[in-house]
Amino acid sequence: MLPIQPPFIPLFFKKNNTKNNSSYEKIFLSWEDALWQLLRNHQIPKDSVVLVPNFFCWDVVENMETHGLKHIVYEVDKYLQPNQIDFENKLKEFNPAIIIIFNAVGITNSLFKNIEWLRHLQKEAILIEDCVHKIIDPEKISFITKNHYLIDSLRKVVPIQGSRVFSQQKIVNPSFTSNLSTAWYRTRVFYWWIVMQLALVLVYVSNNNFIQRYGNRLAEYAMKTGYNIIGDHANPSSAPRIMGLLAKKINIDLIKKIKEKQTNLYSDLLKNVFTKEVFFKIPFSNSDKKELRGFPLGIELAKANLFLNHIRSKGVLVRFELDDSLWANKQKVVYLPMGPQVSEKDIEMVCDVIKSF
Repeated sequence: MLPIQPPFIPLFFKKNNTKNNSSYEKIFLSWEDALWQLLRNHQIPKDSVVLVPNFFCWDVVENMETHGLKHIVYEVDKYLQPNQIDFENKLKEFNPAIIIIFNAVGITNSLFKNIEWLRHLQKEAILIEDCVHKIIDPEKISFITKNHYLIDSLRKVVPIQGSRVFSQQKIVNPSFTSNLSTAWYRTRVFYWWIVMQLALVLVYVSNNNFIQRYGNRLAEYAMKTGYNIIGDHANPSSAPRIMGLLAKKINIDLIKKIKEKQTNLYSDLLKNVFTKEVFFKIPFSNSDKKELRGFPLGIELAKANLFLNHIRSKGVLVRFELDDSLWANKQKVVYLPMGPQVSEKDIEMVCDVIKSF
């Protein structure tokens, strides 16, 4: 049975540090903590507009509202790419102070391929490239505006709790007072992350079906509990220094090589399931294969719940991704397991379960 998230195992890490000579970098406790600090750094006034895609975590949107922002939504199509006309119309109409562009699943957002929309962007607007589903290689970053920030979420793709921000300008750390006030919040986030990791490692190393089943259930509970805590504090929090040190030792090249191979295997084994009325294919480029958090499987709404019950009953504990988003009211998507903890045999098992539906 597969761990539902990356477990803390040596395959994710290397001995040498990854170099970063091209951008400034800071690590925060979470994606939202990074955003709260950027709001302070740029002195974004209350009631400023943030433009968000309709495929996005709605708990984050609600936390943005709590922090005084007003959200406007732009459309994302069935295949997780933005409607550029709607995006540009919203830019012109609402003149947002913050724009979020999401590389969903790790697939390159088409807005970065056609950047004519930049002429509608106000000069001091913050552009956030949401990279929570991919591993950022610091040496392969490009920026398109002065206030362009890339923010990841390491816990989704490697066994590290924290979110890095990359930019062209220095990023101020949360103040001592802010870090002091968030101590209990930070403790709770890390407590549930450690519980999740202990369960994941147990699942990874054990061959006992009982331990695997209930270890994954515990990991899933800890994961969800941690997610519910993250971003709730009014002040931003830094990540502990150990997380920043671990982030520099992520074995980026190995992980990307493994994921590219796994993407090709999934594509080959599942090539015939898209003839059914249950599933739809989400396209991505060859260069995106190594960037994916998991292999995206689109599911038509009518059979989605039946399929999820089926695959979870067979021990593959995927879930509908961003199921609280507006996008998910029309269709669903699951991310099939990928990463160093996943073997070819695991992928073949997952694909057999899907084809048996």
